[in-house]
Amino acid sequence: MLRRILFLIAFLSAGMGPALAAPRSPVGAWVTASGGAVVQIEQCGNALCGHVSGIVLNPGTPMPVDWQGQPECGLQLLRPSSAGQDGSWHGRIVDPRNGSAYHVEFHVDRQGRLHLRGYLGLPIFGETQIWHRYEGAAPTSCRLTPGQVAEAGLPDDKRLR
Repeated sequence: MLRRILFLIAFLSAGMGPALAAPRSPVGAWVTASGGAVVQIEQCGNALCGHVSGIVLNPGTPMPVDWQGQPECGLQLLRPSSAGQDGSWHGRIVDPRNGSAYHVEFHVDRQGRLHLRGYLGLPIFGETQIWHRYEGAAPTSCRLTPGQVAEAGLPDDKRLR
């Protein structure tokens, strides 16, 4: 009997190995490293794109605008990104303050965090941010409170005060 149980455990573990090693998808909503915005990453053809779906604002604060004077809500930050062979994605990311576009590489780690590296020229000349999955729903107004972001999964050490 013990032998059957051990065999079953070994069999199930071997079958789950590849599934556990498979790359995690970055599709979904993510709280930026600063905790100030939520970015929705989604399929756009064979690529991934990402747009601002929520911004943390105090009541009465006007919606921020991008470099062209348009509301940042809905702004496409991640331009079409293609999949790499190692489970990472490569594309462009836009700075909403000035419109500068940078190369970007991103992937989801085993803990479910998104590692996003923006850079100029070579990845060594860049900076990596860690974004956390957002489990809430962004309101149609795009306005979020720090409490909404905190309740939706931002780690304690990253919550806005």
